[in-house]
Amino acid sequence: MKHLFLSFAILFLSALSTHAKSGGPEAAPEARDLVAQAMVENQANHLAIYTKGLVCSSCGIGLRVHLKKLKGVDTSQLDKGVDLDAEKQLVLVAFKSASEIDPEGVREAIYKAGYDPAHYYLWNEQDGVTQTAYPVAQ
Repeated sequence: MKHLFLSFAILFLSALSTHAKSGGPEAAPEARDLVAQAMVENQANHLAIYTKGLVCSSCGIGLRVHLKKLKGVDTSQLDKGVDLDAEKQLVLVAFKSASEIDPEGVREAIYKAGYDPAHYYLWNEQDGVTQTAYPVAQ
């Protein structure tokens, strides 16, 4: 019985990994942009990331694990520092202060979880919400 359960668990995790890396369906860019802007507007300590391959909440378990370990993530906010919007393929990370936001660390954590971060949204008082593309993965 233990071997049967282990076999199913391996199959399930393998399917999730393959599904995440295949990209899955892409959310409409205009809708995603509006939701991302609303997530970070007036939140100087939040970073929203368009994450290709994020298509279901279950897929995001690895994202949560990797992201909440980053230095500066405020685990008292959101859901232990991280929220997911699988429909719009967005990940929201709360940091303790705006000065601690680490877009490159977030990018690496997302890659380690098996996803492709395309760009991030950040708010500041002078420019409002800005969108910055991550370099293309090689």
